[in-house]
Amino acid sequence: MVAIAYTDTPAPAPRVTSAPKKPDARRGAPASDPVVDMASRLLSAPLHQMYAFLWRAGVLSVNN
Repeated sequence: MVAIAYTDTPAPAPRVTSAPKKPDARRGAPASDPVVDMASRLLSAPLHQMYAFLWRAGVLSVNN
């Protein structure tokens, strides 16, 4: 059996060593243009299919 001493004094609060850092605005991702994002999403599937067709047709080749 273990005996645990009970005291009414609370444990000391943890000390803060440094202030929390604010996020640097220069490191964030650049703002994107919604029109460009929409166009790239609409064109990515057809372009992927076109490259797949050209690869199967032998027009494109993959070299290591």
